[in-house]
Amino acid sequence: MHRRDLLVSTLAGTGALAFAPRLAAKGKRDWAALARRDLKPIQANLANVYATGNRTMVSSDHPYATEAALWALERGGSAADAYMTAAIAQCVLEPTMTTLGGGFGMAFWEAETGQLAQGGGLFAFPSGAPVSEPYDERKSWTAWGAMVPGFVRGLQTCHDTWGKLPWKDLFEPAIVFAEEGFVIDHMLWGYAKATRKMIGRFPGPGRDAWFRDGYMLGVGDMLRQPALAATLKALRDEGPDYFYTGPFARDLVAEVQRRGGGITADDLKNFDQAYVSPTWKPGDAGGTPYRGFEVAPVSGALFQLGLRVYEAADLKDMGRPTESVEALHTQVRLVQELWIRGRDLTPENQARFVSADHAAEVLEAIRTGPPRPFRGFSAATCALTIIDAEGNIAAGTHSSSSEPFGTGINVGGVILNRATFIRKFTDMPKGFSTLLWLFRDGQPALVMATPSRSLMECLLQGAANAVEYGMPLTETVSAPRFGHPHPGMTAIEIEGDFSEQLLTALAAKGHDLYRVTPKDMNMGSIHGVRLSAAGPIEGVADPRRRGLAKGA
Repeated sequence: MHRRDLLVSTLAGTGALAFAPRLAAKGKRDWAALARRDLKPIQANLANVYATGNRTMVSSDHPYATEAALWALERGGSAADAYMTAAIAQCVLEPTMTTLGGGFGMAFWEAETGQLAQGGGLFAFPSGAPVSEPYDERKSWTAWGAMVPGFVRGLQTCHDTWGKLPWKDLFEPAIVFAEEGFVIDHMLWGYAKATRKMIGRFPGPGRDAWFRDGYMLGVGDMLRQPALAATLKALRDEGPDYFYTGPFARDLVAEVQRRGGGITADDLKNFDQAYVSPTWKPGDAGGTPYRGFEVAPVSGALFQLGLRVYEAADLKDMGRPTESVEALHTQVRLVQELWIRGRDLTPENQARFVSADHAAEVLEAIRTGPPRPFRGFSAATCALTIIDAEGNIAAGTHSSSSEPFGTGINVGGVILNRATFIRKFTDMPKGFSTLLWLFRDGQPALVMATPSRSLMECLLQGAANAVEYGMPLTETVSAPRFGHPHPGMTAIEIEGDFSEQLLTALAAKGHDLYRVTPKDMNMGSIHGVRLSAAGPIEGVADPRRRGLAKGA
């Protein structure tokens, strides 16, 4: 049976025949059939972790987002189009992680020109709750905690710069998932259950979608979001101005101000936090060396310094961190030093910050100094890494940058963020990134993106596993890891499948440890690709989330 016929047949078994002919006639991926297929337990997802491809590769933290990206590639879109299509779909599929009311970002490698740049849309402070206003925990639970969202303007800027597909095409998978629904899996339900107080706290689309007959939906139920589908259709048909100056903008301002927030119509109309960075080429200023690779500046100064420390320490000769307490201690202490030293990073001292001399100083502090714990924070995120048939690569993260369901305010199906860490944590390091790009001989060799609060920890450990220890990609992402401290705590979260002997030895070095279940999603989720001239493209999706790597 042909694959599309099989999907339509699968759909017919769900009682959704009215939808199947429309998809079949248009020759499009049967999104509804994909959404209604059997809900697999997490053990079955291990087959989704690794894939190879001769022309294309997609890795995302949700299987349907991967399918959405593949559809965009099949339609003739670039890796940037596929990234944007999947990111919009994730606003429907993973509303606990990312929303149109959050921020958007991606880095794009243009193979033809050999140039790398970043683009997206950041948050802006509301004029009615300016940056100078001190953090207030009580007010943070109102709309005062919401920042002016940059997702849609960031999306527009990236599409104008790198997009090949028409704007309207980017929204199709997301609209179908929002309108026709999809099966709630354990991952989505778990986050929703943990933050259930926020979902339906106000009357409106959030409560309507998630509570049926007064009871919250559960695993295996269909989640339909008709209000979000209507907003996505309007964005498709009317363009980004619908969000910032049109009817949606008016509704957003009215609801935010009603709930105690400070976003104004002028804040949306004059939003200016969308950007595209200057381009960079391998060999240009800004890159740093590491084990024969060049670390691109989009990776951020903290990763550039961290990888220099790895090489200076000769980490590979210490043994793997699952066997060597010295290797594990070095990696943990490195994160602490980066987090604390990153607070003093400035444009003026960046060259010194990422230098070999500074790396030697950091290594000496690791070897001779005591642990330097720091307080953790939390922000939900989604990640994507995509290669198209022309060799273009898009990678990055997009995020609500808040706890799931944000402020609990839902306008037109769009969840408003509660990005309180931007206000609350005034000592955040600068120069950190959710991306790691390693180049060899002027070409991308290893590209990784991560969601989750353990962004620094997991990508540094991923690089160590792949480069220092030469692990295959499957082992790179599935090996035991430590992560970011729990929000408000300073103890290191560390997966419990490290040996008892190793954990005891690490604690004896002065580290406060908070053991967690193996494969814990808060240890970070790596979505990456590895390229070489001698073999196929390799893709990997971290098993800590319900991701999927898939190539062609």
